[in-house]
Amino acid sequence: MIRSTSSSSHRPSSLSTRSLLFFSLIAASALALTGCGKKDEAKAAEKVPEKSEVPRPVRVITAGESDVIDISYLPGEVRARYEQRYGFRVPGKIARRAVDVGQEVKAGQLLAVLDSQDVLPTINAQAAQVEVARTDVVFQQSELKRQTELREKGFVSGAALERQKAATDAALARMNAAKSQLASAQNGLSFQSLRADKAGVVVGVDAEAGSVVSAGQSVIRVAQLGEREVLVNAPERAVAQIKKAIGFAVIFDALPGKVVRAKLRELSPSADPASRTFAARLTLLDAGDDVKLGMSATVRGELGAAKSIVVPNSALYTRDNTTRVWVVNRASETVNAVDVKLGETTNDGIVVASGLKAGDTVVTAGANLLQVGQKVRVIDLAATAPTAAPTATPSGTSLQATPSGANSAGASAKKSDVSNSATNSNVAPVKEAQKP
Repeated sequence: MIRSTSSSSHRPSSLSTRSLLFFSLIAASALALTGCGKKDEAKAAEKVPEKSEVPRPVRVITAGESDVIDISYLPGEVRARYEQRYGFRVPGKIARRAVDVGQEVKAGQLLAVLDSQDVLPTINAQAAQVEVARTDVVFQQSELKRQTELREKGFVSGAALERQKAATDAALARMNAAKSQLASAQNGLSFQSLRADKAGVVVGVDAEAGSVVSAGQSVIRVAQLGEREVLVNAPERAVAQIKKAIGFAVIFDALPGKVVRAKLRELSPSADPASRTFAARLTLLDAGDDVKLGMSATVRGELGAAKSIVVPNSALYTRDNTTRVWVVNRASETVNAVDVKLGETTNDGIVVASGLKAGDTVVTAGANLLQVGQKVRVIDLAATAPTAAPTATPSGTSLQATPSGANSAGASAKKSDVSNSATNSNVAPVKEAQKP
């Protein structure tokens, strides 16, 4: 009994201890949660400055229109203004050739000779036909004389006399025809020799001794001395450029520094069926004796100047197969993407055909790292007005020895960097098309 009383007296104290422990745990958890919430609030407060956007420094140029001189380059070859292709008037076998390539010839000089073995039998046969016709004429004339005398005596009729007169006339006609055929055969003998009509220089041999040629086939090519020109085989895309060119200048690989002015003389209306190019001939003005036939030449056609906006390559970026540039809004100091259409490539960048206008502020560095509406900080923006580009002329000083030597025009805007020392020109230099 004493034990049962003692155990019942200690039970309430055990329950109270458990309750205290339970409430203590709850209080500790609440304090822990409260502390975590304060830490999160503190971290959130610390992150508030990080959410504020820091403007990104950029380098820019001010787009401005400038004169861009469009220039096209085409390869060519020096040719004579007049070039004859000599051939025999009759067919035959070439017995010998009397001239070589590069040799100067005079008017009437022998160029080549045909073998006359095929012509001499023909001449002899025609000469025999002439003798036969002459003998017949003599006989018919004697018979006509005899018939006339008999008619006067009344021994023959008038009809018989008329028939004899007709036979005599036919004999005369046959003799004349035979003489003409003999002359033709003799001319064929004279045609066995090929001679130059005018003075010049031999530029090609198309048939050698021993070759059998037909009548009119080219055997010797002779170029007349004097006026020279450049032959250009222009592709289809260059035909329109040649037509609208305001001037031409020609340089020669073998004559560094020499520039000769030229003018368009002839442009073929149809393409060559083999090369699909259009032949153009340009007359050389004031070409000296050092310009030789067959020299390689480069023709520069000046297509005139046009107002264009040029941006450096670093200002362009491509997304979704669309080329864009970043334009800075000076009021809000943010950037916006603008779609542009590009033109020709120049030494200072690329011509923007559409999408930009004069006065736009274009980002030139870090274009791929920007986002639409992003804040930017322009570093030392110093825009200058574009200056007019010098207009090229087809004179000797306007064309350099190589096509890459085109001069640049004046600057239209100045780039700035962090050190405030580098500048970037928005000048549009002479625009150079690729050689075909």
